[in-house]
Formats: sequence, C-alpha cells, structure tokens
Amino acid sequence: MRSWSIYMLATVVLMGFSSGCKRGPNSAVDEGAGAATAADDTPQFVDLDLEEDLDEDMMGSELMVAEGDCSNLRKMEPKAMLGKLDDGEIRCLDRTLREADKQTFKDKLSRVLMADAYAKQNDDRWETIVRRHLNEIDRSDPDLCYKFATFMLKRVPKKGPSAADEVMKWSDVALENKQQWTGNLYVKRVSTLYRVKATAAFMKWEQLEAKYSEGPTGELAQEKEDSRNVAKNLAREWLGYCQQAGISTDRAAQLCASAAGTQDFCEI
Repeated sequence: MRSWSIYMLATVVLMGFSSGCKRGPNSAVDEGAGAATAADDTPQFVDLDLEEDLDEDMMGSELMVAEGDCSNLRKMEPKAMLGKLDDGEIRCLDRTLREADKQTFKDKLSRVLMADAYAKQNDDRWETIVRRHLNEIDRSDPDLCYKFATFMLKRVPKKGPSAADEVMKWSDVALENKQQWTGNLYVKRVSTLYRVKATAAFMKWEQLEAKYSEGPTGELAQEKEDSRNVAKNLAREWLGYCQQAGISTDRAAQLCASAAGTQDFCEI
C-alpha cells in the first residue's frame, strides 16, 4: 500500500512539472540549446544509431551512397533548425564529428545534429546526441544541461533508476554554472533544477521499493535505503531553496515528508 502511495505522489509531482509541456526535448525549456520548433509537415527520416559502429560491410559502396555532403556547415545550419537534413547529411556530419580534432568544431557539428533531431521531434536521436555532447564535447552550457535533465525526468518511468541518476547528475552540472542566469530566469531555472533532482530521486526510490517487493535481497535493501536518504535530502534541499526564494513550498514539503516519513525532518 505504501509503495502505491509513493508512486502516486511521484506521479503528481512529475505531472505538475510537465504541465504545459507539449512534447519531447523542446518541451522542457522555454529557451535554449540552439534548436527551433519544427513545422507540422516536417518530413520524418530513418532513425540512426549514432553510437553504433558501422559494420565492415557498410564500408563499401553502400556507405558512399548513404552519406551526403556536409562540407558547408553554415549552409546546413538553417536546414537543421527546420529539421530538413536528410539521412546522408546526418551520416556525413556524424562521421565528420567523430573524426574532427578540434573541440570547437566538434561542438558546432554536434549542435547542428542536435537542432535537426530537436526540430524533427526525434526524442531518441536527440537524447543520444545530447548525451554524447555533454559527456565527450562540452558540459559548460547550463541551458543544455538544464534541458537534458528536465527531458530525462520524463523518461525515468520507462528507463528506470539509470535515467534518474542522469537527471540528478546533469542538474548538478547545470547548477555549477547557474551564475550565467540572472533575474527571474535564475530563480525559475534553479528552482526547477532542485525540483527535478528531488523528483528523480523520489521516483528512483519508488522503483527500487517495487523491485525489492518482487524479489527482496540484502543488496536491494541497502540500495533502496540509500536512495530514500538521497530522496529525502534532495527534497529538503528543494524546500529550503523555495523558502529562500519566496516561492511556494507545498510540493517540496509534501515530497520531503513522504520520503522522510516524518514532518520533523523537513522543518527548516
């Protein structure tokens, strides 16, 4: 019974966060990471696994046919913003990125690929490109980290604890560079990051509780207890920021009390 109530609370918090959002990667943030909304009639292309090594059989004529021209990056940028890159151009950009030496050039290529996937509303490809960008190219852009963290929060129910860990990781990285925001944007972004961190931690705890109920082990018992401690501490951290910023504390207080099992822990 307790596991079901935990699930419902996490769902309420997540739905509250998602209200007003319409779709995948571009619904998580009102500004940012160099992408534009695609028109309704944007053509859809074949999904490409950008992390999969090409088979040796693809090193011949088939690859040459599949790969287009991407030599004029400036010309390709507006096409990418509209989601108009074709499969051959995408393959060319990805190969060029993997072979490039300069990080600044890799950054430009990656952002073109990112914008195209974003405009096409191809969530899976966008996720893959952004994860590679943050892990291998540059993680100093707080807008992109923010956007990725909020996007991954919506994938926690399907992808499980590993997605929750990514939410918390990239929220922290975004907060490390929060000084790049000012005014109301600063308050909005920072409060949202505290919220998604706490919500992701809570959902991870709920998932581990369910897994433990199905097949209890000592390792799972420790893991779920650790995740609960993280959840209650992050919820309290979110609550503290809400109080400091003068914004509503209702959701943060509810999440904190549920994770902690007592209201006393959440008194700040």
